[in-house]
Amino acid sequence: MSTFPELPPAPSGEAFPLLPGEAAGIEERLRRSEERYRSLVAATAQIVWVANAQGLVEEDSPSWRAYTGQSFEEILGLGWLEAVHPDDRPGTLHVWSQALASGGFYEIEYRIRRYDGVYRTFWVRGVPVREADGSIREWVGTCTDITDRKRLEDELVQTAYEATLRANQLEATFEAMTDAVFIFDCDGQILGVNAAARRFLNRVAPLSGKEMTVDDYLAQLDLRDATGQPLPREQWPSQRLLRGEVLADAPLSDLLLRLPSGCERRISVSGSPVRDDSGSVIGAVAIGRDVTERYLLERRTHEALEALLALAEALVEIPRDLADPPPQQAGSSSVKADGSCLQQRHEITHRLARLICQVLNCHQVAILHLAPESELLQLLAYAGDEGAGERWLHWLSGSCSTEPQLSLCFSPEAVAALRADRLLGQSGAEGSVVPIEVGECYAAVIAPMLIDQQLIGLIRIQQAEHEQHEYSAEEMAIIRAVARLAALVTEHERLLHERAEARANELALRESNRRMDEFLSIASHELRTPLTTIKGNVQLARRHLLRLPLTAEQREKLAIVQELLERTDRQTGLLTRLVRDLLESSRAQVDRLVMQRRPENLLSIVRQTVSDLQSTATQRRIRLLVAGQELRQENEPAPIMVLADAESIGLVVTNYLTNAIKYSPRESPIDVSIEREECQARVSVRDQGPGLPPAEQRRIWERFYRVPGIQAQGSASPGLGLGLHICKTIVERHQGSVGVSSQPGAGSTFWFTLPLLTDAGEGAG
Repeated sequence: MSTFPELPPAPSGEAFPLLPGEAAGIEERLRRSEERYRSLVAATAQIVWVANAQGLVEEDSPSWRAYTGQSFEEILGLGWLEAVHPDDRPGTLHVWSQALASGGFYEIEYRIRRYDGVYRTFWVRGVPVREADGSIREWVGTCTDITDRKRLEDELVQTAYEATLRANQLEATFEAMTDAVFIFDCDGQILGVNAAARRFLNRVAPLSGKEMTVDDYLAQLDLRDATGQPLPREQWPSQRLLRGEVLADAPLSDLLLRLPSGCERRISVSGSPVRDDSGSVIGAVAIGRDVTERYLLERRTHEALEALLALAEALVEIPRDLADPPPQQAGSSSVKADGSCLQQRHEITHRLARLICQVLNCHQVAILHLAPESELLQLLAYAGDEGAGERWLHWLSGSCSTEPQLSLCFSPEAVAALRADRLLGQSGAEGSVVPIEVGECYAAVIAPMLIDQQLIGLIRIQQAEHEQHEYSAEEMAIIRAVARLAALVTEHERLLHERAEARANELALRESNRRMDEFLSIASHELRTPLTTIKGNVQLARRHLLRLPLTAEQREKLAIVQELLERTDRQTGLLTRLVRDLLESSRAQVDRLVMQRRPENLLSIVRQTVSDLQSTATQRRIRLLVAGQELRQENEPAPIMVLADAESIGLVVTNYLTNAIKYSPRESPIDVSIEREECQARVSVRDQGPGLPPAEQRRIWERFYRVPGIQAQGSASPGLGLGLHICKTIVERHQGSVGVSSQPGAGSTFWFTLPLLTDAGEGAG
């Protein structure tokens, strides 16, 4: 196999009588032809190959080897097939065999592996080279790389397919649009319409042989603007579009037109002009949408909303005497107040019924209340036919043979529908009640009144007397809205009534508390003098008893008297503290606590209070800590200045310590701590008592509150539950705060804070 075919030899038995000069010329031409052919092969990007008459490669093909990377030995015979893609080999060999058998042209497309392993697509073509007798001497062919061209062709085919598909989709969308679409040129000639537009044009003027323009159709429609005024020709949509205007949602986009059949429709028109490359208008696209039904629905909705607004505005004018009763009613009897409130509620619900009757333009409205627990139905108000509400309620009572109870008056299906906010339809004046269906006729409709998905009442609406009415979806929606509004108003008035009762009770309670505080204040004042006298006399008696010159036998006999006097002294001291607490509490309630606030050293107040209590409770260990360190005689920390009434703050510390001593074990210590915290001072008293649950920690500051289940240690009295309430009042009057940190079984820490005095004049007010 050689790259170039050799010249055929001269036929045997023949001679070419050539002159010496002619033979040399022929050889020169052959040499030039061969060089030209070699140059052409080198210049082309194609692969050139040669095979023998049997289709086998015997000679070298440098271009094939350079592309595939095969060696000369690998391409001999049919070895070149190894560079063909495995999937393409059977078809390639079949076509090659057919060409060899027929002696015709060999043409095929297959993929060839490049030297780097990449397959690319080639168009392969081979032609036979024949002898003078017509027999095939060899085959010469080329392999042309068509990968890029094929990819481009595939892309073009895909693009054409997608464009066709897109055009079909647009055509289908265009035809399926419910809006009428018109395409016309600058002369108004219609170029294209969709199915909706064709139906519209047929209603205006049936198709005929005469070709009509857009304006010809519009001239038959008696065009008017949204207000009903005739529309001038220059304002026709087609004229505006061809002048270059873009039509969108605007006051002039809605048009009224009259069809030849006499039917009037409201059409919303939008569109845009079509321009050429120079910007000149060459046509337009117009879209017409029939908005008649939407307009009618919007108008009905608007009218309903206006009616509901009128109802709401009328309800806003309901007097609020229920919410704010006059002061002189506070001392009146509850029967009188209840009678006034019930009468006013009765008037309000009757007014509500009349308003609903006006809004719905119906014959009769009845409003019924549903008792929360018994679910008994009670007629609150009615409007329209006098006595209709009572007659219907009486019919309900008769239907259940007892009091009108919801579950007995209605079927389970009807009750479930009411609770699910569905309307019920009554087939006749005394007919069955079933869930309503749109399009059916009913003598009356029953709407549920719901608050937070809880049924609180019913509204019965009768549209016409002795007639059945077909309720549309819009009417049902309005009835539901009215029922919800009525439920809100009814519940609002009920809550106002309850608040009026609560306020009346609150005023009565305040008056009772005021009188009790006044009594406690008077009683405390009256008790302090005799108690002081009793305590002084007991102490004098004890001292005189100790000074008597008695023998040992006499002192032993009088020991029981001494013990009785000591008990009396202790009980008198306890009674004095109780009277003091009552007096301070009553003063706090009437805001008559007298406090003289002046700059004081909080450390001195706490230390003096701790020292006084330590002297009376010698068996208890009380530690005083300042900034976490126990205070001793040899060290004197810096003063902690606050603006305070020393006696009142001392009373707070005394109450804290007294409770700690009273409710903690005798062997456990009590820690009193003083710390600075930014701009305030904190005093805390920690004990190892039973502790407090979280729910009780919020209530211990209430007046007369005592924690249940917690007993005082030993014979200590539990007190009246006023101490912590007084402490809270005193500290808050000092612009401070109180609190407790405690866990059951882990003791308690009661604390209070006071603002630090950083300036001599600070807090003087």
